[in-house]
Amino acid sequence: MKIIYDIDCLLYFLRINRTDLLEKEFDKIVISNNVFNSLNNPSIPDFIKDNLNDLVDKEFVKVEEISLNTETFDIYYQIVNDHQNQILGDGEAASIAIAIKNKGTIAYNNPSAISEYLDKYDLKCISLEDIIKSLYKSEKISKKEFESLLDKSKNL
Repeated sequence: MKIIYDIDCLLYFLRINRTDLLEKEFDKIVISNNVFNSLNNPSIPDFIKDNLNDLVDKEFVKVEEISLNTETFDIYYQIVNDHQNQILGDGEAASIAIAIKNKGTIAYNNPSAISEYLDKYDLKCISLEDIIKSLYKSEKISKKEFESLLDKSKNL
């Protein structure tokens, strides 16, 4: 299963220095160049950028660019210019377009905001809470760690 991450789910693991949990749960994750650039913004703390770049260097995170004159760009452009859905930004639109292209699952914390696209393109969406629960159910983390991670996620 290909997992296409938006900023929120990925940033959580980068921020708490627990990207090892992502590596335990997934073989590889994909992010758009929009998400990558947002997380490499000068206002982002260096340790977060370093964590992300380490994952890219290890080829665990694949940064996918949306090229002009492709079906993926057309979908991205349509989503960005959909005035009925003002709450989606470039990162979300790029993540959705890449998920459609790769027939992947989107890691995004607000599935109701993208439900129109999930339904239209038959996409799956997992949230941060889903990922933490899966880690616990598969015994990759203890109950104590599960509870701690959930508590931290509610304080973001």
